[in-house]
Amino acid sequence: MTEALVVTAAVILLLFLIIIRTPIFIALGVSGLLGLFVVEGFSGIQQMPIAFVSQLENYSLVAAPMYILLGEILVVGGLGQAIFRAAHQWLARIPGGLALASVGSSTVFGAMSGVSISSVAVVGRMAVPEMLRRGYNPGLASGSVVASGALAMLIPPSLMFILFSSISGAGVGELFAAGLIPGLLLAVLMMSFVVLVATIRKDLAPRTTETITWASRFASLVKIVPAMALIIVVLGSIYTGLATATEAAAIGTIGAALIVGLIDRALTWANVKKILIETTKISGSLLIIVGAAFAFTQLLVVVRAPEAITGAVSSLSLPPVLIAIVVLLIIAMLGCLVDAASLLLVVTPIVLPIFTTLGYDPIWVGVILVVTLETAVITPPVGLNLYTMKSVVPELDIADIVKGAVPYLFIEFALIVLLVCVPAIVTWFPSISAA
Repeated sequence: MTEALVVTAAVILLLFLIIIRTPIFIALGVSGLLGLFVVEGFSGIQQMPIAFVSQLENYSLVAAPMYILLGEILVVGGLGQAIFRAAHQWLARIPGGLALASVGSSTVFGAMSGVSISSVAVVGRMAVPEMLRRGYNPGLASGSVVASGALAMLIPPSLMFILFSSISGAGVGELFAAGLIPGLLLAVLMMSFVVLVATIRKDLAPRTTETITWASRFASLVKIVPAMALIIVVLGSIYTGLATATEAAAIGTIGAALIVGLIDRALTWANVKKILIETTKISGSLLIIVGAAFAFTQLLVVVRAPEAITGAVSSLSLPPVLIAIVVLLIIAMLGCLVDAASLLLVVTPIVLPIFTTLGYDPIWVGVILVVTLETAVITPPVGLNLYTMKSVVPELDIADIVKGAVPYLFIEFALIVLLVCVPAIVTWFPSISAA
């Protein structure tokens, strides 16, 4: 059997297992190991246990459980409420003020946790019932939280960048710096969309009539000082070179524990138990996917699939921008079937050589993949943010949640095209930070 046929069969098997709802780590592991066995026999799979362990020993991966722990600590604290209330105080008088506050608070919370479902859970639990109570359209209310929750994947510290670093070898600190401007730009685009919709369709987002004093606005800022301090400490320690991304994760976790424990008084034994259980479950499921994805990646490396694909792409007489957009659209469609983290681990070894051959920087590749895969968490049938929203606000219809998220997909695609055409939006800040 030719190597090309083996890879094709392995990919078909992988997609089949995913379609029949096989756990993703089993689908990746089985298809990868079977492919290695066909190509190299028993010798091909004998080295996998050692390779599996060495992959998980990657130092940058230590940051992943730490940021997950940080996010779980913040979930039980009161920082999320303080951030949303402050955003509401300052944005309430603007059309769609509560939805704007949702996007703004998701942006800030994402800069603390790096995990999208944590952002959706915390902000959604507070913001959506309040919007529904004030007459907001269910789709607009839930969509603003579901979509902006995905900003945690892009705005540093981002768990997705840590995973990309573990596969590509790109620096986590550089990836964090590269994701900052696109993340803030995406937040601005989302907020602009909310204002536009609320201005044109006033019935979807009734204006507030409550009186908000300047004193209460400034008082709300005082309550989010701990959140701002946490963001500055984590990101500042990375950008100034005082700490690596992994060390900053530990610093941030300690800071979050101090804030939630001493200020919010929320670190009860019951909450500590809940935090540790959730962190262990999420970290375990994530890391076993990382290991299983490595088995599939090894198959691609053995048969030299990335080189073959890169050669085929290089021979196309098409503009690099067009090739890049087509590749990203294919990845976005795959995101409808596979969760974002798993898909990132699978496609990175394949598309990284393609984009670098087209002249794009590896750091840019990491950012554009994460932006593209943000669509995976807000599209059915595996959009985790959609189901997280349904779980925290059960009275919502899942159809309304999906309908509310659809317009933000076009915003994501518009940003993808912009970043492909103007890569400097991504690469400028990392170059300044390095200098």
